[in-house]
Amino acid sequence: MGMISVIKSQLGLIYANKQKRLSVSIVLVIELITITPLCGYLFQCGCDWPWFGLDENCNIHQPHIKHQCPWCVSMVMGVFSTAIAIMSGVIVSSASFGRVLDQSAVKQVLIRIVVGLTVYVFIAGVMAILAIVWY
Repeated sequence: MGMISVIKSQLGLIYANKQKRLSVSIVLVIELITITPLCGYLFQCGCDWPWFGLDENCNIHQPHIKHQCPWCVSMVMGVFSTAIAIMSGVIVSSASFGRVLDQSAVKQVLIRIVVGLTVYVFIAGVMAILAIVWY
């Protein structure tokens, strides 16, 4: 029961004000839409935008390919890597930065979005390197 109350209190901090809620929501939607094309870019595997078939053209569907996409071929590595990247961006976009709080509401949202997405892409790149090494 103690873990549930900790999670509730942390979620309460993330959604403490309108700027955080809006920033987290926008960052999460952008991350969920871009994770598959980011996979395609990082691994050159064929993964694409949701409206272009997601992993339909990924090289995991071609068994003769020697180096297949590590995020798609290993469910554990794929889910772990993408979850870490996505959650990093969400957590950073909800963090309280001293200078961000001094800005107007619109600037707060924009700064949070840019910082959250930057961290997301950076962590996705780090996780991609780890996936290549591990795979």
